[in-house]
Amino acid sequence: MSHHGRHPEVLIVDDDRHIRTVLDEVFRASGYTCQMATNGQEGLATFDAERPPLTVTDMNMPVMGGLDFLKHARALEPDAAILVLTGMADVETAVESLKHGAYDFIMKPVNVDKLLIAAERALERRQLHLERRESRALLERRVAEATRDLAATLRELEETYRSTLEALGSAIDTRDLGTQAHSRRVRGYSLTIARAYGVPEADMRDLEHGVLLHDIGKIGIPDGILLKPGPLTPAEWKIMRSHPAAGRQIVEQIPFLRGAVPVVYHHHERWDGTGYPLGLKGEAIPLAARIFAVADAFDAMTFDRPYSRAIPLAAARAEIQRCAGSHFDPTAVETFAALPLEIFEEIRRQSIA
Repeated sequence: MSHHGRHPEVLIVDDDRHIRTVLDEVFRASGYTCQMATNGQEGLATFDAERPPLTVTDMNMPVMGGLDFLKHARALEPDAAILVLTGMADVETAVESLKHGAYDFIMKPVNVDKLLIAAERALERRQLHLERRESRALLERRVAEATRDLAATLRELEETYRSTLEALGSAIDTRDLGTQAHSRRVRGYSLTIARAYGVPEADMRDLEHGVLLHDIGKIGIPDGILLKPGPLTPAEWKIMRSHPAAGRQIVEQIPFLRGAVPVVYHHHERWDGTGYPLGLKGEAIPLAARIFAVADAFDAMTFDRPYSRAIPLAAARAEIQRCAGSHFDPTAVETFAALPLEIFEEIRRQSIA
């Protein structure tokens, strides 16, 4: 949590004393300092005085409820990271809270791990927004003289696109168990291998979009198949294998993302032609997809998954080399294997928020 200062502060707004006490203990145990409030109005006064980076609020409270609290707090502090607690009966209000800028909602009874992960994520995103705002302010001062209006508009578009893509990437990650920072790591690995391979800088953005969105087609896979504990039936595999085509259909519609199609559509092709959806062979597979395949396999082997334990980086590299020419493009593997493992260590470290 180093990048939020030693002790991030959290404000807990809930009219139930028992829940306040439990949350207080949970957050303190994770190194947070806590402030309490028993309803939205009291919460708002504390919020205004303290401006805590993180707030957890209940929805149904006397005097002032969670939704009103949220609207007022966001007006005071647009970057506030706010999580909403909600019961089954309140899901609609919770969804409404997302429209008013809540970061996420947590269902009761509260799962402590989920709450802490959501808190970390909310703080991390707030931090990104603040840093982005600082660097944007700096950029804006520099270009103000020259092409003020046009530059600002373009940059805002870029920012909007990028945060949308990041949000999509992390939404896909969240649905598919155990892959939280997966998109970020594989993006780092893929860009590193691509640069070493000699892919021109101009093509990097398409590659990056392809990596972040490679599994976007899984949005269409039912939870029963996507999250199934145990082997899939042939019929379920058929559905699972439809995700590259589904992804392609989504991404093709968006001019800005069209360059991501090769990775989205072909990331399950294999060098020897035994992959899907088209069973392409060798050089017929787009280069971006061949590079991604190496980066993705490397990450899958070196991180714990529901069905596999992580193995050391060097062992994963050896396994990828063993599959060069069958699963992977030999030249991409050669490029990857020539890079020092420290580079990948560093990318992993930076992706752990």
